[in-house]
Amino acid sequence: MSITVHLSGHLKAFTGGEVEVRLDGDPDDVAETLALLWLVHPALRDRVLTEQGEIRQHVNIFVGSDDVKRKKGLETKVDSSEIHIFNAVSGG
Repeated sequence: MSITVHLSGHLKAFTGGEVEVRLDGDPDDVAETLALLWLVHPALRDRVLTEQGEIRQHVNIFVGSDDVKRKKGLETKVDSSEIHIFNAVSGG
């Protein structure tokens, strides 16, 4: 199975300009998918996860249309071929 990870523009500085990364493999959950992503672009890890290995507060990760923070976090099952990672947007 192939998974495409879509990244917000601010992360492309850590991927050599890529905003879509295609990963080969059959990850069971978000944590396994991210582990594959770190193999290709290790500098992304510190931008997405905290030192404790948790999703940073200002980062959103979606599997398909499901916000993983509202599911099981990094243990959320990967049942879609697309994952989106982007910063939270706030304004006033």
